[in-house]
Amino acid sequence: MRICYLADAPSIHTQRWCIHFAMRGHEVHLISFREATIALPENCAGTLTVHTISAGTIAVAGGNWRVILQVPKIRKLLRQIRPDVLHAMYATSYGLVAALSGIHPLVVTPLGTDVLISGKQSWIYRMLLRYVFRKADALNTQGDHVIEEMINIGADPKKIELLVFGTNPDTFHANGRKTSDSEFIVTHTRNFEPIYNIAHFIKAAAIAAREIPTLRIRFTGDGSLRSDMEKLAHELTIADKLDFLGRVAPTHMAALLRETHVFVSVSLSDGNNISLNEAMACGAFCMATDIPANRVWITDGENGFLVKIDDVETLAKRLVETYKNYEAYAAKAWPISNASIQEKGLWPVNMAKMEQKYKELVGGKR
Repeated sequence: MRICYLADAPSIHTQRWCIHFAMRGHEVHLISFREATIALPENCAGTLTVHTISAGTIAVAGGNWRVILQVPKIRKLLRQIRPDVLHAMYATSYGLVAALSGIHPLVVTPLGTDVLISGKQSWIYRMLLRYVFRKADALNTQGDHVIEEMINIGADPKKIELLVFGTNPDTFHANGRKTSDSEFIVTHTRNFEPIYNIAHFIKAAAIAAREIPTLRIRFTGDGSLRSDMEKLAHELTIADKLDFLGRVAPTHMAALLRETHVFVSVSLSDGNNISLNEAMACGAFCMATDIPANRVWITDGENGFLVKIDDVETLAKRLVETYKNYEAYAAKAWPISNASIQEKGLWPVNMAKMEQKYKELVGGKR
């Protein structure tokens, strides 16, 4: 098949999809408003071509109305590519441009913020999302709570399928897991953007550090708020306990998680928390905000802890509690977390479902 994605090239999610389907032997094209180099493995059976169309600065927070001005260029490019299927990731911006392109079959994947936050900001966003959902031949997303909101906006339930991206078990697994006896390692792998509310975590860590003498916190990722968070760490006199590692490759990420005692995610919203899935698969004890996406994976007090958004005191308390009872908590959590990942969080299994959907859509077109 010739599959064309309209998606953000620097995104790790976009790259995973493109590489996977190229490895499956398909001819993959990616049209993106931001530039990135995506390297394929040497034994790749398919191809990947990245097409960058500049639309000015693309803001994570939204408001990227300039992308609409690029529709004529994208239509021309799509006529040259002649994809069997067009797949847009993120319903606003990329989804809107895909809907305006006139190409079918069209798959649209909302990622969470586009529906759960942007979709509630104004009637204009809801109108645009309704248009995108109507033009799509198939819709998929990672959480039932996102599906519910899509239907509220106006999506046809018959078009929607639940599709958790999940983790690659060849990379994210607990084999060889070993934690330090001299440091209590807490890891955060979300990017430095407002949606991930990282200040909540740093403030809690500053409190917990008073009772965890061996605390060591690792941040991976990057983003617009990184310098602000580094400044906050200095203000709270906890900077000497924090490591800012930047963006890391998946294999490095998995190795870090296998050394991690506790994984923390305090995001305000998520479609599905793939970072949480990766940490669970690697055997880390997990703490996350009490939002629908995290309740799917964590049962509070069983295989991790859920805390309210911005509840700094409780997060600090849970960190200290876990430090003092780590062996017992981790032993209880691991079989529950592992079973959950094996049941519904495996990337190869879930991508096979997506490939079958592509074939059905392409077969219907022909």
